[in-house]
Amino acid sequence: MSNYVIKGDSLSLIKKKIDSLIKENHYDDASISTYDLDEDSISSLIEDADTISFLTVNKVIIGYNLSDEALSDSKHLNTLNKYLDNPNSDVLLFFTISNLDMRKKVNKELLNKLTVINLSNSPLEIIKDALKDFQVERRVLNLLEEYYKDDLERLLKEIDKLKVASLPSKKITVSLADELLIKPLNDQENLTFSLVRAIALKDKKEALTIYQELLNYNILSYSILGLLESQYRLLYQVIILKKRGISQPDIAKILDVHPFRIKKTLELVSFYTLGEVRKFLKKMALIDYNIKSGIYEDNITIDLLILNIK
Repeated sequence: MSNYVIKGDSLSLIKKKIDSLIKENHYDDASISTYDLDEDSISSLIEDADTISFLTVNKVIIGYNLSDEALSDSKHLNTLNKYLDNPNSDVLLFFTISNLDMRKKVNKELLNKLTVINLSNSPLEIIKDALKDFQVERRVLNLLEEYYKDDLERLLKEIDKLKVASLPSKKITVSLADELLIKPLNDQENLTFSLVRAIALKDKKEALTIYQELLNYNILSYSILGLLESQYRLLYQVIILKKRGISQPDIAKILDVHPFRIKKTLELVSFYTLGEVRKFLKKMALIDYNIKSGIYEDNITIDLLILNIK
């Protein structure tokens, strides 16, 4: 059967599977037409499938987002069923599923006329399959799953990056992964907290590394300065309240801040005095003024702040 329906959450994986099936069916030189069934009608797609191609004998036709809405018009549904009962042997037809109720009788009957392919949504299975021809240290698999389990598109991009960097040896080590993989920015405050801690420890190298992580996510230096100011202002308030003997839960209530953020901020208290925090707040206020006055370039402000740690 040369008519397929592919189900999966990653568009990149779907496209790779389609490319693989095109090669497998020897349709490499075929003309390719694509339809978005959220906008295009199924009848238009079928009309294309029934039309003889003037450029090549074979054709590949891809209908993205086959859904209940796309099939709601009985005319389109009947046209598709009629075609699938007697498909064009020169056409390799693909559909991708989007919001299709598999319990409906009409949908079940339709899918019985197609080769159904369910792509795995398990990050670990996707990683293992993508790297099956490579020698990979186990920890690399763990890092990829940990970092990108909720973003399959990003996962595939990072895997491709590792594959290219490991050539020609095809050996992917933890050190290579640590060097190339960009940690996901699940929580800006966590990275900002780490940056404040590195500054407190006068660890310029670590501070610059964390700063670069934030930049990798296209966060402007000026925005990072705002995050730092927010964290230092909170730290200043927490130090004062802690000196008054107020408990962690009560500090969170008084400042109307999530208890976890207060907990993390309290971990910084031992590294700073009130005077040091005031000093940093004044430094950042001056940097902010100089940026707005055109004296400083935005992209060097945090670098200067970190490099001038004493």
